[in-house]
Amino acid sequence: MDQLLSEQVQMQDAIVSVAFDKAWRFVEKDPLLAHNRKTVLHSRLCTFLESSIRKGERNTLNLANEAIRSLRAELAPSTEQQGA
Repeated sequence: MDQLLSEQVQMQDAIVSVAFDKAWRFVEKDPLLAHNRKTVLHSRLCTFLESSIRKGERNTLNLANEAIRSLRAELAPSTEQQGA
C-alpha cells in the first residue's frame, strides 16, 4: 500500500514537473507578467499546478495552460490600473 502511494506521488511530481517546464517557457517571456519577481512567479505557478493536479487533471498541457491563466488573472496588471 505504501509503495503504491509512493508511486502515485512520484507520478504526480513528474507530471507537475513537465507541466511547470511547459508553462515556465511561456511565463518567463510573458510581457503581462514581466513586472513580477521570478521567485513569486515560480511559487504561484507551482501552487496553481499542484491545485489542478489535486483536482484530478493529469494532462500536462491542460495543467500548464490553466496555471498560466490563473497566474495572469492574479498577477498581470489590470487595464483599470494601467489607465489610472
